[in-house]
Amino acid sequence: MAIRGFTRASTLGPIAQVIEAAGGSAQQVFSRADLPLSLLQTPAAFVPLKDHYNLLRHSADELADELFAIRLGRKVTVRDLGTYGQWVVQAPTLLESINRANKSMPHMLQSATVLSIRITSNSAIWSYDSKDSASEGRQHNEMLALCFMIEIAREHLGSGWLPDRVIICGRPTHDIANLEQLLGTNVSFHNDAGCVVFDRCLLATRRLRKATTRLSPGDIGRAINVPNPHDLLDTVTSLIALEMTERLPRIGWAAGKLGFSERTMQRKLNAAGSGFSELVQAAQQQRAFDLLLEGRWSIANIAFELGYSDAAHFSRAFKRWTGFTPTSWKSMADFD
Repeated sequence: MAIRGFTRASTLGPIAQVIEAAGGSAQQVFSRADLPLSLLQTPAAFVPLKDHYNLLRHSADELADELFAIRLGRKVTVRDLGTYGQWVVQAPTLLESINRANKSMPHMLQSATVLSIRITSNSAIWSYDSKDSASEGRQHNEMLALCFMIEIAREHLGSGWLPDRVIICGRPTHDIANLEQLLGTNVSFHNDAGCVVFDRCLLATRRLRKATTRLSPGDIGRAINVPNPHDLLDTVTSLIALEMTERLPRIGWAAGKLGFSERTMQRKLNAAGSGFSELVQAAQQQRAFDLLLEGRWSIANIAFELGYSDAAHFSRAFKRWTGFTPTSWKSMADFD
């Protein structure tokens, strides 16, 4: 399959605001990247890493700014990382925080990615290495990831903390002086994983602030749901959920994302024990349940959101799924 990794939409941070503030069009950028702009309203949704790379590349092209990912990274916060971010920064020391980040990354936030730490006699070298096969926009993605890593460290070291240096994988940017000014530290480039380098003594630093909320095992367990990029059904289900944020998913679109023809896609799905229409229906059901439980959507709006022509068609479909009308089901769910 062409896709090897997924990341949560939340890792894009306030990308639309940053694009618009710089005079660009977020709608055009998302369209060029073949992603629905509405996914920003569903930060827990999963985006193929290849598309994440492309979106950052198109953003940089739109603004003619090779350092766009760094400018975006300066706006991100640990809150953008959701449950993963909370779990990581609630660790008592910076070293434990980094260890949590490394171990839980592929399960809670982003697959096909390896975070690791190497400790030398003087330095801690915290690395980010994407294993996704996509190349376009890879460096932009890494720059953004390194900014998130710096923000995680600042939860223990203070908002003004700066690493000793940052190393970025790939060819040097044209404006290294401006890059170093934006990051506030020395920057170098090489062909290995990108990394943040700092004094190893800082690893023992304790968290600055006491956590205001504690995550339960259930909170953490629910966040361990990053799609398995080697599981076709898991991958296609995630693509369907992504497309459903804006329109009814089409098999041709999903097949194209995976580098398959429609016929090959359907054959592979059948061999895996399902079909595209069955996966779409399951996603519609789950989306319908979620929207009904939110309580702020009318039946007509939910029907439109799921691609039905009117509320009556949606209600009949819902009754086939559950044996109840949407209104009756919601009443029982609210009672429970």
